Amino acid sequence: MASAGSTAALAELRGDDSSAINAPRPHRDVLAAAAWLCAIPCALVTLVAAAMLGPPLGELMAADPQAYSFFPEFGRAVHPETTEQARYLLALGLPLLIALAIVTSPRWLSSPPPEWATAAVSATQLVLGMLIVACFVAQEQLTFGTIYTIGAGEPPFQLRYFTPATYVVAGLGVAATLLVLRRERLRDAAAALMRESPGRRVAALLVAIAATAIWMLYAVETDASLTSTAPDIMFHLGFTIDETFAVLNGLSPLVDFSAQYGSLWPYVVALPMLAFGKTVLVFTIAMCTLTGLALLAVYGVLRRVTRSSIAALPLYLPFLATSLFHIAGTPERHSTVGTYFGTFPLRYALPYLLAFLTARHIDRDAGPRSTAVLFLVGGLAVLNNGDFGLAALGATVAALLWSGGVRSRREALRSAAAAGAGLLTALALVSLLTLVRAGELPHLERLVDYARLFANAGFGMMPVPDLLGQHLVIYLTYVAAIAVATVRALDRAPDRLLTGMLAWVGIFGLGSATYYIGRSHPNTLKATFSVWALALALLTVVVVRHLAEHPRRRPTIPAIAVLLCFGLAACSLAQVPTPWSQVDRLAGPFLPRDPEVAERPLVASPDPEVRHFVSSLADGPSRFVVKQGAPVAILLPTGHRIAEEYGLRNVSEYTGIDSAPTAQRVERVLDALAKAGGNTVILPNPVDAGIFDVLERRGFRLLTNRGLRRYDPSVPHSGAFMPRWPYEYIIKWVDTRHLHPRALD
Repeated sequence: MASAGSTAALAELRGDDSSAINAPRPHRDVLAAAAWLCAIPCALVTLVAAAMLGPPLGELMAADPQAYSFFPEFGRAVHPETTEQARYLLALGLPLLIALAIVTSPRWLSSPPPEWATAAVSATQLVLGMLIVACFVAQEQLTFGTIYTIGAGEPPFQLRYFTPATYVVAGLGVAATLLVLRRERLRDAAAALMRESPGRRVAALLVAIAATAIWMLYAVETDASLTSTAPDIMFHLGFTIDETFAVLNGLSPLVDFSAQYGSLWPYVVALPMLAFGKTVLVFTIAMCTLTGLALLAVYGVLRRVTRSSIAALPLYLPFLATSLFHIAGTPERHSTVGTYFGTFPLRYALPYLLAFLTARHIDRDAGPRSTAVLFLVGGLAVLNNGDFGLAALGATVAALLWSGGVRSRREALRSAAAAGAGLLTALALVSLLTLVRAGELPHLERLVDYARLFANAGFGMMPVPDLLGQHLVIYLTYVAAIAVATVRALDRAPDRLLTGMLAWVGIFGLGSATYYIGRSHPNTLKATFSVWALALALLTVVVVRHLAEHPRRRPTIPAIAVLLCFGLAACSLAQVPTPWSQVDRLAGPFLPRDPEVAERPLVASPDPEVRHFVSSLADGPSRFVVKQGAPVAILLPTGHRIAEEYGLRNVSEYTGIDSAPTAQRVERVLDALAKAGGNTVILPNPVDAGIFDVLERRGFRLLTNRGLRRYDPSVPHSGAFMPRWPYEYIIKWVDTRHLHPRALD
């Protein structure tokens, strides 16, 4: 950030030494001024490039329409956004343009008069402040219509992330911070309080662990508590738990199963479920434990950056609360970003572990062995989830470069060799795992199976509602983090760790934000708040240190903006759950939202008729046989759990029909069923009738009260035999070309 010494520093760059008397750290001021002077020109170049190149680049990114034949019901949710995605890729060039301009600033910054340059810096900062205010105002007015309700007939809605009271409290927090920093006595008292000691380190860690555990209580569930919790929790839990049950049921992600959220974590979570029970309670506790460890890894980063456990706490607690931001429900029974396990821990856990290892590596100035470990974890993060994993791996590379960890050509070669060894080790470990389990090497194309469905084909995509809004504030925060890191790197700031982690969070934030750019629902933006809060925490360290060093200087607009945004994050602390309310929730009576929902809705039905219906394979036109371990294709949201509880093997590569919305995906499921020697498909009812055409082309017929028949749309439900499932009816289709399946031989 440009300081009050910019004029003197610029004058020194021009050779006017008389203006440079007592100028504090002139080189850093020059670099900061360069960042501000080039910000608007670089932004304009980026906007023009995005406007002009976005459409043709988007056309290159568009999927082959012949590769995705969506069923009509799912087709309502298909909204390709390739142009928008292409424009965002071009927008990623803005921080790099600014960084390049800062690097080359000695060649051009000496041209303008210092007074003119200083006025331009102030004007740019004012524009930034006005833009941030406009974004917050615009967010209050955004209306989300049909495309965001996926045509469900719901009315348009608005979503406020922060209330007027929140802004007031955040503003008071800024005033209090500035008061402390400007008063020498208060600064000294704060410094004394934050001085590190063994006792304070232990106490702060215990507070961080306790706070994390309390916040994760929202995400602990039992099979029974699901009926009375926030509705979206049970819906999303069905997908995430089924990925682990796919492993328990014998499938292997990256080989014969495509995981939507994480390809490696299901292997890990399966272990405690084998040891302690295959229940929702064990699953959610395991997921909460992984989430808690990931969050505490960030506490470790902040402790190293601040060199004080006590100073890290007021940074970590707002980060914790904002990471687990409220989504829906009542104060006692509501969903958060932490109850949606697809975000925490399946996407975030490995990147945050990598952030901690990166911070430790830079802090210790470690050698090639540590680099190999870094890239081993980075490789595992990529193999677990390509979107967040690649962003985290790129962020680690940026952190090492910006922190100046490579000082010579020889050291660069050694680091590159160690990085390559780490990545190859990650691939080798995953290959060994899949070879042992499935006898095959990992099929790496499965890493992008869902990315192609969503990003390329447009399934579930939603446009960014407007240019202005909370999302632009978050984007600007990451750009600022990279710009500050660049200034510090070129100035060779003594705290290399802070420099490196600013670069890390900026790159990871921009990369992981593609998750929101694709599906730009206002609730999806909350899933990005965690990285934003971490970026704000690191920028707050920069601002506070700068103001403490220069208490007499007037704080700049960007400094106030950082403190205000971090104050907004701190206001999320009001969402803390009370432990006793969560204990009551878990131990409370069965309180179903829907009177027809069973007490344990995700558990396989104990009804013998339903069990026989699901478990039996056709052995002729009218004979059905139950056999342990028989292959079936159960396209229900928890189909792999059902198969595991009934002693079957669900060969579906996906977690229910919602994850197989195209004819091509259903064809793949039917191919796997035929390869396994089965002939039975279980579907929910009602379901998109388009899937029936695929089944009938393959020789499948619907099991009706009159035997196996073709689907007849003129007859209600086509006369299908439909036993009641805990939360829906189910139907069975049988492959009449293989009425005597190999599985019964």
